[in-house]
Amino acid sequence: MPADAPDDTGPHATGPVTARPPAPRPRRRDPLTRMGPWAPAAGAFVGLLAGLVAVLLLAGRADAFGEGLALVFLVVGLTMLGAAAALLADEVRLVRRGAREASIRPAWVEATAGLINGLTPARLLLGSSAFVLFLAAYVGR
Repeated sequence: MPADAPDDTGPHATGPVTARPPAPRPRRRDPLTRMGPWAPAAGAFVGLLAGLVAVLLLAGRADAFGEGLALVFLVVGLTMLGAAAALLADEVRLVRRGAREASIRPAWVEATAGLINGLTPARLLLGSSAFVLFLAAYVGR
């Protein structure tokens, strides 16, 4: 054996690779609804449509400035409520996924429990829309 040849008998001996590496498996389809980044915008659009339908139905009865302002608050509140509904559905999906994976990664669930249980954008938007809808009821009385 020449002096510059590597020693194949040591602890890190290599040989030809005969097995193929495992092929990556496709992602498992969850039974839950998958929402993309467009979901809050779509929810807000649905809320906007509901608000506009309410305005069309009530526009003939709004005579004073306060009643017209109440209709504006109604449209804004329903738009915010539609966006909050989509964000809350996404938050529920995250909580379900975390609960399902709790047996696999309990440390991961504990690290994100504070984030999910705290003030989230969905909850903030829901509270804001409730306040705007309260303003609509208060101004329109």
